[in-house]
Amino acid sequence: MTTTLLIAAGGAIGAVLRYLTGLVVVRTFRSSRLITGTVVVNILGCFLAGLLLGWFSHSVHVAAFQIFFMTGVMSSYTTFSTFALEALVLIKHSIRSVLAYLVLQIIAGTGAAAFGFQCMEWWTAL
Repeated sequence: MTTTLLIAAGGAIGAVLRYLTGLVVVRTFRSSRLITGTVVVNILGCFLAGLLLGWFSHSVHVAAFQIFFMTGVMSSYTTFSTFALEALVLIKHSIRSVLAYLVLQIIAGTGAAAFGFQCMEWWTAL
């Protein structure tokens, strides 16, 4: 139960930070179509996840902090950071593995979003 509460608390913080980052980006880069809240959150989230991973792997830490920050805050702030960390781990196995993972995630994810959108278009046309 404690683990679930740590994840929930971290998730709430990550979600609010995600929203606030998006507001700042919109106000800062109003006319940009490339620099969006999602782009900034994903890049910043990947950097922060890397910092945390490095810190947790090189220091004595309490598992509760790792659960709170990595599973709670960072997973709520951006799932892209988890995607990037998984790719980083796969690089250690082989370039082929990481390339297959990246292609699968990007193509299948975009395809699934397009299919979901199309299903709703079909549904609403009935």
